Amino acid sequence: MGRQVRALIYSNVFVAVLLTFLTASSYEIVDSLEERWYVPASIFLGSFVLYTFHRLYKIDFIPKDQLAARHLWVLKYANSLKYAMSFAVFIQLLILPSFDADAIVWVIPAAIISAGYTIPLLPTSNGWQRFRDIPLAKPLIISIVASYLTFGFPVFEQWGMNALFTKSLFPLFTERMLFLLAVTIPFDLRDISNDKHAGLNTLATEFGFKRGRQIGLVVVVVWFAQACYLSLQMENNLQMLLTYGVVFALVLFAYAKMKEAWAELRYSLVFEGLIVIYSVALILFSRFHSMA
Repeated sequence: MGRQVRALIYSNVFVAVLLTFLTASSYEIVDSLEERWYVPASIFLGSFVLYTFHRLYKIDFIPKDQLAARHLWVLKYANSLKYAMSFAVFIQLLILPSFDADAIVWVIPAAIISAGYTIPLLPTSNGWQRFRDIPLAKPLIISIVASYLTFGFPVFEQWGMNALFTKSLFPLFTERMLFLLAVTIPFDLRDISNDKHAGLNTLATEFGFKRGRQIGLVVVVVWFAQACYLSLQMENNLQMLLTYGVVFALVLFAYAKMKEAWAELRYSLVFEGLIVIYSVALILFSRFHSMA
C-alpha cells in the first residue's frame, strides 16, 4: 500500500486529482454556473503536466545531499513520467477546441507564472530569476494561481473575466485563496532545510519553523473569518457555517500535530488531503442544499 501511495503522490496524480475536485466544487457553490466537463478535465491534465515538469526540470543539477524522497522517486521513473506527460498533452490538444479564444487568453497569465515558478522568467537587476525566488512569495503565488485556475477559470470560461470581480463572486475567490494559502504554508515549513541550502528567502527560512507555523495559524483564522462572513450571506447559513467549521477544526488539528521532523509524504497526505476534504465538503453541502 505504501508503494502505491508514494506513486500516487510523487507522480503528481494526487495533486492533479485534488485540483480537479477543487474545480468541481466551484461549479457547486456558484449559482447558475453550468457544469462543463472539459474544464475540470483540463485542470487535471494541465496540473499533472505542470507539476511533473517542475519536478523534472533540472533535477539532475540538485546536489545529492539535497535530494528528497520525491526527487529520488522521480529520477527512478523519469522516462515513464515523460511518456505520461506527452499523453496528457495530446489529450489536452483534443479538448482545446471546446474553449473559445477569450478563455484561452485568460489562462495564459497563469500558465506563464506557473512556468516561471521553475524557469527564470523574471528580469531583475541581478539577472533572470524564478518567481519562487521572490522573498516570502512561494505560498502566495501558489495559492493565487491555484485559486485563479480552480475558481476563476470555470467562471470566466462562461461569463468573462469581469464576472470574477463582482460583489457576489470575488469574496468567494478570496475565501478560496486564503484557504489554499493556509494549507500551502506548511510546505514552506517542510522544505526549510533544502531552501536554506538553495539560498531561498522563504517564510520558513526567514522566521523559522515555530514562527512560520504561527503565521500560518493567523492565515487559518483569517480564512475562517472570511468563510463565516460568506456563510452569513447565504441561504442555509447555519449549515454552511457548520461545513466550514468542520474544515476549520481539521486544519487547526493538522497544524497542532505538525512537526518539523515529519516525512514529506505525511505533509502531502495531511495538507493536500485537507484540500480534498474541503472540496468534498462544499460539494456535499451544495448537493444536500439543492435536494432540500
